This record gives sequence, C-alpha cells and structure tokens, in this order.
Amino acid sequence: MSQIVKTLLSDGPSKSILSVYLQSDGVEGELTNYILLDPKVDLTPTAKQLTVLQIWYSFSWFDALLSFDDVSPYPSWMLTRDTGNYHDFRYFGGLKDRSGIDSTGKLFLTTTGFAPIGSTGTIIIEDKKDF
Repeated sequence: MSQIVKTLLSDGPSKSILSVYLQSDGVEGELTNYILLDPKVDLTPTAKQLTVLQIWYSFSWFDALLSFDDVSPYPSWMLTRDTGNYHDFRYFGGLKDRSGIDSTGKLFLTTTGFAPIGSTGTIIIEDKKDF
C-alpha cells in the first residue's frame, strides 16, 4: 500500500498550512483526484473554498496536478519534478478555486509517474480560507 501522510501544520482563522508526504509502493499506481484538503472537514473554522498562496515541493520521479473539485475537476497548477520547487502566488491573490457552482472546495492531487516503487515526494501548501 502506498504511504500518504497528511499533517496540518497550522490551522488559523484565515490560513492553513498542510504538509503531505507521498511514497509509492510500486503496486497501487497513480493517484487520481486524491483529496489533499477538504476545507469543510479538515479545517477549523470550516471554509467554503481555498485559495492556494504558496507551494513548496520536492518529487522523485513523478509530476502532479493540483485541481479543485467540481463535476469535472478544475485544473489549477502543474507541479513538475524538473523545475523549481517553490511557487508564490500571493502577488496576484493566489490560485483561487474557480471551478464553478458545483464546487465542493476540495483540493485534489493527480500524479503522473508515481507508480514505480521508490517514487517519493513532499508538498507543503499554504492556503487562504474563503468563507
């Protein structure tokens, strides 16, 4: 079984910081629309939606796509293994959940290349809570 360890590092009144460790077992395959964060369940106070402010990440042998939940998940940002591992979106207000009226506010992760054993990664995401 692949190992996914989610740790809420901070859960303040307007922002949260989530750390996620990923390790493939080489059997289960890719993650598809894995729920990284559900603002209505994981956060206090609960939020309707999230805005991603900053991301730090390091991936070994895989890429990942962040999406917001909707009838069809709304792609937001590609995290690639061969580029810089820090992105600051605060200058323009962050990556907002623009998925539509059927949005649940959940932040998804979908991987490409995660299936082989030895694929590991860490993500730290700072979110703003939208009420």
